[in-house]
Amino acid sequence: MGAYLSQPNTVKSSGDGAGLGPRPLHFGFSAMQGWRVSMEDAHNCIPELDSETAMFSVYDGHGGEEVALYCAKYLPEIIKDQKAYKEGKLQKALEDAFLAIDAKLTTEEVIKELSQMAGRPQDDEDEKEKVADEDDVDNEEAALLHEEATMTIEELLTRYGQNCTKNLKAKSVAAAGDNAVEGTGKQHDGESNMNGEADPGELPDHKERKNGKPDEEITGISSTSDKASAGGNSPALQKPELGKGDEAVTSSTGEAGPSCSSTGKPQRTTKSKFFEDSEDESDEVEEEEEDSEECSEDEDGYSSEEAENEDDEDDTEEAEEDEDEEEEMLLPGMEGKEEPGSDSGTTAVVALIRGKQLIVANAGDSRCVVSEGGKAVDMSYDHKPEDEVELARIKNAGGKVTMDGRVNGGLNLSRAIGDHFYKRNKNLPPEEQMISALPDIKVLTINDDHDFM
Repeated sequence: MGAYLSQPNTVKSSGDGAGLGPRPLHFGFSAMQGWRVSMEDAHNCIPELDSETAMFSVYDGHGGEEVALYCAKYLPEIIKDQKAYKEGKLQKALEDAFLAIDAKLTTEEVIKELSQMAGRPQDDEDEKEKVADEDDVDNEEAALLHEEATMTIEELLTRYGQNCTKNLKAKSVAAAGDNAVEGTGKQHDGESNMNGEADPGELPDHKERKNGKPDEEITGISSTSDKASAGGNSPALQKPELGKGDEAVTSSTGEAGPSCSSTGKPQRTTKSKFFEDSEDESDEVEEEEEDSEECSEDEDGYSSEEAENEDDEDDTEEAEEDEDEEEEMLLPGMEGKEEPGSDSGTTAVVALIRGKQLIVANAGDSRCVVSEGGKAVDMSYDHKPEDEVELARIKNAGGKVTMDGRVNGGLNLSRAIGDHFYKRNKNLPPEEQMISALPDIKVLTINDDHDFM
């Protein structure tokens, strides 16, 4: 089921402990995988980070467990290494530590360690062999293309099979058969005339028609009538007489058709003298109507071409907008590169207790709650992309939030350690990226009314 199991894994890993001293801190923890295909969460329970400070934290990983495990392993020491921590400025120390460990995730050494944690080992030798194999394939393809460029078409057809040659021969035989059926007869220099018509000199009685008049005196004959008279099986050649008006008619309906039409239907052969005169007049009227229709068709065609051009421009603009949106909506791994810390990350909520002070740093949507007199007191709040402050930062960094509350259609939280796919705006500092690792800090003075955290 993709990133989820068909049934949740409810096996729990639980434990408890206590610190040292006259009033030690007692703690307990419990972790469960749930619906995810693997356990992606981690935690710290360190009652003695130093002689006067305790640290408790939760890391909710996404895209893999490696970043959460890395934070649980190294963040406590990174906090202690901060200059602000040594100066007693715990709030500043937490902010600096979050940004520092986030920056470490982009180094080559840490990426290798993350890959091992994620079960994605990166072996330099394997990479080199892979690159060498790809180079060999590219060289072979280049040599093959160069060889084919110097070959004749017959050699190429032979190489890629005889089916193409057989198809070409079959087509040529079929074309010759069609020409024979249409009555083209001889071929002129091995080629038939356009549209399968015979050349004028190839018909013995071409100059003398059945009415005894040469073709030069006959007007208004289109390619249709030529084809009908040239066809060996055409009934027009078998009739003894054709009137002059009949020769001007090119379609079986008696109307003057366009010069490019090819109805191939036989013409009527017997008409009275009365109809000859009336047809001459009707032909002239029909020709005028035809001309006007052709003009209107040209105008319509011109306007339709303009409309098509406008449609093409609109389609091009829409396509460009879609491409821009796709570029903005790219998700981790869509560029073909999957790298730990880039396509994976974790939330982090860290609590430091020193004396009567509780300092909580939060980045993401994990939560810290304190019980005060039996009532819940929030020590953190979720960082969601649709929140006003978060949304403004995301847009300023070049991102967008979809209707379902996800940054560029991906993460449904706006602050996290890792997820460097969303942190690539070189014009902005780390804390102002679409996904920021900068935590919010809340401080609480502990008193007798506070039961637990």
